[in-house]
Amino acid sequence: MPSAEIVCVDQAVPGDFSHLPFAVQGGVELKSHRTPNPLFGQDFASLKGCIYHLAGPELKARQGMFIAWDLLSDRSRDASRVSFLEFRAEFIPAMHVLLESLMESSPARQLLFTSDWQFGPKQPYRASMLTLDEFWSRHNSCKLRLNGAYPIGDSGLSPRAPDS
Repeated sequence: MPSAEIVCVDQAVPGDFSHLPFAVQGGVELKSHRTPNPLFGQDFASLKGCIYHLAGPELKARQGMFIAWDLLSDRSRDASRVSFLEFRAEFIPAMHVLLESLMESSPARQLLFTSDWQFGPKQPYRASMLTLDEFWSRHNSCKLRLNGAYPIGDSGLSPRAPDS
């Protein structure tokens, strides 16, 4: 099942996002919930901070492995035909709130957004540093790739995650 995870770089204590309409589980161990072979484990290992695992609303009260299936649009769920990540329309405003809040909470003013799906593209994609506006522009034009890692930061900052 697909995972969507965000590392808030250099954040010491995870924030509380229980008010959002989808599940967000924060932690200090930078480890993906996607098993058995997460695509971005090495990327997480090169960072410090807090990780946020995203899932649909039905998982808000559950501990353990989070899956992002219910956050994805119907078009993104059909991995046999598409390879892009698109959130369901009803979650996009809250996703904006989450990313903006995490950016404000990051002492480094950097995030790493990843999606990892065993049925997605075989080769992981690692983007160059994007601003939040560039991230959303890619989302809105169906250019966020499944199995992709997207470093997000203030413009002018050096990337901390690898390019591809």
